[in-house]
Amino acid sequence: MNAAKQDVKDFWNAASCGEELYLASQDEAGYRAEAEARYRLEPYILPFADFESARGKRVLEIGTGLGADHQRFAEAGAKLSGIDLTERAIAHTRQRLAAFGLESDLATGDAENLPFPDNSFDLVYSWGVLHHSPDTRRAIAEAHRVLKPGGEARIMVGQRTIIEYAFEPIRQLRENMRN
Repeated sequence: MNAAKQDVKDFWNAASCGEELYLASQDEAGYRAEAEARYRLEPYILPFADFESARGKRVLEIGTGLGADHQRFAEAGAKLSGIDLTERAIAHTRQRLAAFGLESDLATGDAENLPFPDNSFDLVYSWGVLHHSPDTRRAIAEAHRVLKPGGEARIMVGQRTIIEYAFEPIRQLRENMRN
């Protein structure tokens, strides 16, 4: 694993996204509260993911994090697999699914080198993960490689907003003043 990827792994292995802010306990109540906070703060996940449309389909989630979306796909009846770069996220997702009596094929792995054959999944889903990869293009190419012909990739990658760009000169000025 190269240094850039190791840095990403180390960062997310310290705490999965939202863990410190929204996960009060690693039981059913804690996971329910975390999901409520997640979908309240990011309500656009629900129509984007369209969990119910995955019923009976082979679904791969790349980057399971704390497992809220993974849980929803499992509850919808997907034939589910999940992969995450960190052991921490996979452990959370396993524990979460066990708390709700759900199952998935989960493994640690690298989005840039998915351990699945070509044309394996009807749906590949990833929310806010692939832009953290040192080689985002390769990760997206891998998502498409494992997608069946006629399948669907639902991939959200982050980007800077116009507000962030507008304030960039001020941030740079402050940084220069500190030095």
